[in-house]
Amino acid sequence: MFKKFKQWREKWTVDHTIDVIIDMLLLVIDVISSPILIVVRIIRYVVGDWVINKIKSSVKWIAHFYLERCNRFFKFVLAIVFLIVIPIVIAFASGLFEVLEFWFEELDNSF
Repeated sequence: MFKKFKQWREKWTVDHTIDVIIDMLLLVIDVISSPILIVVRIIRYVVGDWVINKIKSSVKWIAHFYLERCNRFFKFVLAIVFLIVIPIVIAFASGLFEVLEFWFEELDNSF
């Protein structure tokens, strides 16, 4: 069992982590921005892969640049931030946007 975990851990790199985080972020943005979804999808299909690949390569370059030069504690802090704090902030922001949207909708209906 530990052998399979070790093989999986060796295959899971910073590049894979960044790919997963950016793909999840794009999915969350698609869900949150449903009124603009048509425009977002048109832009994604027109420019799509080129922009996403440029963003991913830039983030990967920055991550490699900093992660290769930082100490073990800073790597641990970055892992906590990217895997725990940022998803919680995104979930809180999406909930806040839903509440604000509901509140503004109720405010518009009252007039």
